Amino acid sequence: MAPESRGGSSSRRASIAAVAIAVVAGFPLALQADAAELEPWAKGAQSPFILPAVEGADVALAAPHDGIVLVHFFATWCEPCREELPALARFANRGGSSVMVLAISVAEVDGRVQRFVASMPVTFPVLLDRDRGVARSWQVATLPTTFVLDADLNPRLFVETDYAWDLVDPKKLIAASGVVGPDLLTAAAH
Repeated sequence: MAPESRGGSSSRRASIAAVAIAVVAGFPLALQADAAELEPWAKGAQSPFILPAVEGADVALAAPHDGIVLVHFFATWCEPCREELPALARFANRGGSSVMVLAISVAEVDGRVQRFVASMPVTFPVLLDRDRGVARSWQVATLPTTFVLDADLNPRLFVETDYAWDLVDPKKLIAASGVVGPDLLTAAAH
């Protein structure tokens, strides 16, 4: 059987291959165009909370912070959440004392979250929202969801999907969150 009868001419196959390569080569550009963005939060203040940490101690979101606070809602079964937590840890490390992260596991069994955290390179508190009370009061409908709070714990920005924290400059996020001052910007540079 001639090559044309078995699936087309070699020039047609070459054309299809060229189109496939062009699509694959352009794929990262499409991902960038569709990348999640932090959106301004316009719904007012969020409720302070006290939740137990995986380690056992209670952690409160109640007192102002010297920088920004990221409140990140996730679940261990959520694949984008699993990939985002290490990026959040790297972001927090780059931000130093100017960036605080509180990760909140929503409606999961304590033991599962403990095993998950033991396998993750996170240095921030992982809290347990066992009954979804905090997630409901913060109007979280999608996991992951992250809120960026200013120094007075007012929500300034949020994102309702995974976010590319490795591409974010902590200094710029601090400035965008309304937390300004040379001490914070210097601390974020370290």
